[in-house]
Amino acid sequence: MRRRWTAEDMPSQAGRTWLVTGATSGIGLETARAASRAGAVLVLAVRNVAKGEALAASLYGPAMVVELDLGSLASVRRAAEATPPVDVLVNNAGRITMRREETEDGFECLLGTNALGPFAYTNLVADKVADRVVIVGSGAHRGGVLDLDDPHFTCRRWTTGAAYAQSKLADMVWGLALSRRLTVDVQLCHPGWTATGISNATGNERLDRIVTRANSLVGQSPAQGALPTLFAATQDLPRCSYVGPDGRRELRGFPTLVGRSPAASDPAVASQWWRFAAQATATDLV
Repeated sequence: MRRRWTAEDMPSQAGRTWLVTGATSGIGLETARAASRAGAVLVLAVRNVAKGEALAASLYGPAMVVELDLGSLASVRRAAEATPPVDVLVNNAGRITMRREETEDGFECLLGTNALGPFAYTNLVADKVADRVVIVGSGAHRGGVLDLDDPHFTCRRWTTGAAYAQSKLADMVWGLALSRRLTVDVQLCHPGWTATGISNATGNERLDRIVTRANSLVGQSPAQGALPTLFAATQDLPRCSYVGPDGRRELRGFPTLVGRSPAASDPAVASQWWRFAAQATATDLV
């Protein structure tokens, strides 16, 4: 029987620096902890600096905090200036909302925070990344429609599912386009169904507690959900692979290479997305 890969199989990361966005909770938190246990220096790029500093103090080795709000291009630019050289950049941070919101730059919130913000940040720090970029996506991309005629749901009907799926499809095609522009490795992954706080977005504490409990009963733990990220960040893989859980419908399990939707594999869609995102964020790679 094939042995399943776990965090214990990570090679030593001594002498290497990892930057993890959204590192104060869920998959980002477990990714940071595992990388630190393996000997990495951590850069925690987070919205909540106090939580970031508390996490930094609890890790196994050196760590620093960079304030980063992916819903603000001004914050993205400040964070990029403060970012030191790193070996691995893990684009993990993400958001879900229950109603249509906009970022301070006028982007639909999920597209802005989950895709456009990370796109801009990665472009701005690309020359500081020595080895690998990992983009944490979602199986939800398979239901996504990337409508670049109305990307911010100005005219079409907004729903949480449609907006989130579009943002995650954008991440997938961004990874495809990014891998063609960078000399460093680019990998994609998704955590499956994982019990994290990202689903606590109803605005109702009681309902959020119910959702959290349901997720904890059905979904896998954040530590298990972080395994595809750790695998994508440390294993020798074909460029722009996609890693997810090996269980039924990729909801649970241990990391393995998985498939993606036809749209997520389309270089023409990737090129269209790149042109749109570069113009929207005023950032690019040449």
